Amino acid sequence: MQPRDHDLKNLALYAPKFAYAMVIGVPRVPFVGDINLQFSSSTVNAPPIVQSFSNNLTQDTLIERVSFNLKQQNSFPGSPLQSLWENQMKQSGRTGVGVQLAVFGGPKYNVNDQFTDLGNIADVFAVTWPQGWPLDKQSNVKVTAILQDTPVSVPYDVSITFNGWQFLAKEIDDMSNEEARSLLRVLFPSWDIPDLSKIAHR
Repeated sequence: MQPRDHDLKNLALYAPKFAYAMVIGVPRVPFVGDINLQFSSSTVNAPPIVQSFSNNLTQDTLIERVSFNLKQQNSFPGSPLQSLWENQMKQSGRTGVGVQLAVFGGPKYNVNDQFTDLGNIADVFAVTWPQGWPLDKQSNVKVTAILQDTPVSVPYDVSITFNGWQFLAKEIDDMSNEEARSLLRVLFPSWDIPDLSKIAHR
C-alpha cells in the first residue's frame, strides 16, 4: 500500500507512529499471520473453537487485509467439483462459520460482540479499514468460532490469514504516539494534529 496524502492525515490521527515512519521512509517488511480452525463435528452452535497467533506480536503491525480459505476434504473427494464448490461457497460470502475477534495483550478490546459470518468480517475490514488495522507490539488476535450452518461434510478446515507489514526500525516501536504526533506537527503544521497533553489538562 502506498497511501495518498489524505490517507496519511487520517492515519496520523489514530496511528501516528505509522504515519511518521511512512513519512520519513522507514523500510517495511511483510507480515503474515495464520489462524487455523478445524471443525470435526457438524453440530451447529456447539462449544466454540478458540485460536490465536502462535506468539504475541514482537513489533507494531499494520494489518491491510484479512482473507480466508475453506476446505471440506470429504465433499466431492477426487472430483474437480470440490475446488469449484469451495470457491463458490467462499465467493458467496456465506461460509457458515461465525467468528468473534478480540485483541488481547494490550490494549484489550473486542472487534465484534456477536458471532459474525467469516465472509462478512473479511468484507468489513476491506471496506472500513482501507488504511489498515493497527495492532500494538505484544498484542495478539483471538478468534472464537462456531458453526452457524451444518456443513456438507467434516472435517471442515478454515484458515484465516492476516496480511500486513511491520517497520524495520526498533526506534519506531520504542517511540510513543505523542512523540510521533509532535514530530508530525513540526513536519506538517497544516495537518491540525491535536496535542493530547494539552487537551488532558483542560
